[in-house]
Amino acid sequence: MRPGRALSDRYRALRRRAGARVVAWSQSRHGPDVGIVTIARRRVYILPTGLGLAYGGMLFAMLLAGLNYGNNLALALTFVLAAAGWIAMHQCHHNLVGLSIAPAGTRAPFAGDPAELAFTLAAPSAREDIVLRVGDRAAAAVSVPGAGSTSAAVTVPTARRGRVRLERLRIESRFPLGLFNAWTWTHPGLECLVYPRPLARDRDGPPPEADAGSAHDGRASGDEDFAGLRSFRSGDPTRRIAWKAWARGGELVVKEYVGAARAPIVFDLAAVPVGDLEARLARLARWIVDAEQRGDRYGLRLPDGEVPPGTGLSHRNRCLGRLAIFGLPVDAS
Repeated sequence: MRPGRALSDRYRALRRRAGARVVAWSQSRHGPDVGIVTIARRRVYILPTGLGLAYGGMLFAMLLAGLNYGNNLALALTFVLAAAGWIAMHQCHHNLVGLSIAPAGTRAPFAGDPAELAFTLAAPSAREDIVLRVGDRAAAAVSVPGAGSTSAAVTVPTARRGRVRLERLRIESRFPLGLFNAWTWTHPGLECLVYPRPLARDRDGPPPEADAGSAHDGRASGDEDFAGLRSFRSGDPTRRIAWKAWARGGELVVKEYVGAARAPIVFDLAAVPVGDLEARLARLARWIVDAEQRGDRYGLRLPDGEVPPGTGLSHRNRCLGRLAIFGLPVDAS
């Protein structure tokens, strides 16, 4: 191994250990953060940025030059710029003090896609350029209106199904001049489910027994004859929305059909073709996603329980959520 690479690896390892110790110290000092957290003055840390260090060096050079040449105008300019930097430091620190942050929900992804965790920021007075950061991933800077609130979301990478837990969130700001970086940590302990990634579409559909039989009803929902329009309800398949009617300025309506209704489909893990557990769960996820897109009524049967047939986005997420945690220990992530 080359000496330069060995030194770089040693530096990264040292930095990780130092970061872990700082995190442990911060968590022991502040304790767990549950619900709404209001940032107190003692929780905010501040250091100069690279620009701030260059600014300080420039001021020092100006001071030496002014003293050496006895130039009162140069000295006055130096003191004015130093006062501006001093005010910027206090304003940067104050930009985080009094800020409240609360979890605002999560958006569960498929394995391999980033999980999104949302937060609501509020403050008694306006706050500018607030950035939420998780590791090396930073959300876009947001501003909080005075006596108001705004939303921001961070993303966490995922590799497998299960749960992703956000142990530490960094909140930082370089407002107003970028000379200083003020930051704090919160420890929300927020969790997000990660669904198994569906297999690529192929010609293998659900097992024959899952789609066997059909129940006929003269006015049951089906896909044969157009019956009319009705108002859109949450969970309706997007393929049935009457987009032309909506484009003409009307309300969002959904097409209804009548005809022979198929019996609800129940996807059973035991009926999935032989393979390892992850592959079988991925196939079930594909069947669930496809059934929801078709507008079918479907359920899920697993060895540890059953989800009765239903339809809609919340039902789809319930089924996928059961697949996400199936066979995993309670604290798996």
